[in-house]
Parts: sequence; structure tokens; C-alpha cells
Amino acid sequence: MSVGRKLFIAGASLLIGIVGLALYVTIWLSYNPETIVPPATTNSSGQVSSNLFLATTGSIDFGTHPSWVAYLIRHDGKWVNSTVWRVPAHSVVHVTIWEYDSETGLRNPFISMVRGTVGGVEYFDGKAVRYLNPNLPAHTFSIPELGLNVPLAGITQSAYPADMTNPHNTHQTISFSFKTGAPETVHWQCFVPCAAGYLFGNGGPMQTVGYMDGYLKIV
Repeated sequence: MSVGRKLFIAGASLLIGIVGLALYVTIWLSYNPETIVPPATTNSSGQVSSNLFLATTGSIDFGTHPSWVAYLIRHDGKWVNSTVWRVPAHSVVHVTIWEYDSETGLRNPFISMVRGTVGGVEYFDGKAVRYLNPNLPAHTFSIPELGLNVPLAGITQSAYPADMTNPHNTHQTISFSFKTGAPETVHWQCFVPCAAGYLFGNGGPMQTVGYMDGYLKIV
């Protein structure tokens, strides 16, 4: 093969790669999910609190990537595909997560420690825990800017897939609370490498808003 032909092939390959990367970034930046505002209350002492009711599923079953794993939020009586939420500043956020996905396990046991929650615990099916066996989590709910990390125990492989349309179907129930500070927008994500078919499980839904990560708008 001549030098000129080699240079042509190398140049064409580089151009295709640049175009592909530009297209991917354009699609990623153009995705703008609805911002969901969960219900908030104020008690007699003036403390504001809000309630996030979330679920994780091993396969979202609709949209552009129906096979992708995803977080959903309960809003107006239905599960909504949005991972951008708005909560009050200087408030307490109460989170309930129904875990419908199966156990994946952690590559870093440090992530199996509960951190940044009120009381330093999560409630796993009603029991207060500070640490999960690294083999149990299916996902985490983590906000690095707030020092928050909560491992989410998955259902057993034999129980998967679970039917999210049936509220009495098999799922794990995890709950916890955390506090917000001054107004800011923070990034939250899952740290369990749960993206099947991607290098080391960390591509695709793990890096896409609307699936395994999103934003918390503190206002």
C-alpha cells in the first residue's frame, strides 16, 4: 500500500471519528429532561422538607434506549423519566427508593458505606444500616458535592425482572434523608458499573442524564 493511500485512510478514519464524537456530544447536550419539583412542606418550627420518591429499573422499556438501566421519579401518580429535580435550599430531603434491579456488586467496597445522610444511616426495608455487603448493591445514589453516598441493595437474580406496574411486586425499599445548603446545582449519579455492554460497565446510561445520573437544583 502506498504512503499516499495510507495517509488517505488515516485521514478518513480521523474525520469519521471526529464527526461521530461531535454527533454524540450534540445529542448529549440537546437532551433536556423536564425538571420535576417534588412536594415540599414546612413544619411549625419553620423547617422545610421535601419528598423524593424514586425507583431504579434494569430496563426502562421505552424511549431512545429501551434496554438501558435507569432511575425514575414518581410524579402525579406515575413514573416519570427525568433525573433533574428541584428542591429547596436549607431544607431536609426525604428519599424513598424502590429498587427493582438485581444485585450487581461493587468494585470498590468504600462505596458500600453510607455517608452524608441524616444520622449517618439508610433504612433498608425498615432497618437502619451504615454499611452494606459489597455484593448486595444494584446501584448507589451519590451526590459528591454534598458528600452523600447511599448503596442500594438489589433484588435477587431469581426475582428479576420485577414488574413496576404492580406496587406489591418484588422490590427492595431504601429510605434516607439528607440536608441541602445554599442554592446551587449539584450533580448526582450511580457509582455501580451497571451498564451492560459498555467498557467496564461505565458507559452509556452511566454517563447520560435521564438514566443513571442527573442534577439536583437547590433553590
